Amino acid sequence: MTAIFLSPVELIELTGYKDRHCQARWLNRNRWRYVVGRDNRPRVARDHFSQRMGCDTTPGASQACAINAAAAGAQPNYAALDRR
Repeated sequence: MTAIFLSPVELIELTGYKDRHCQARWLNRNRWRYVVGRDNRPRVARDHFSQRMGCDTTPGASQACAINAAAAGAQPNYAALDRR
């Protein structure tokens, strides 16, 4: 089972800081959403991390991306306007 929040080691890798106050300051400066646990340590949701890092894991996200990419490359059929 995957944890809901990033592990302490992952949070250190993300922020570059071991101290919880420095981690919170980094998260605030970089506009990351987080909650503070009972131990006063910041907690970042794994889903939020994935979204911020460009790995959207919401159901249907890959299908929506494929549809948007196809629509961006589509060209109109101008021949259909010719009524001869």
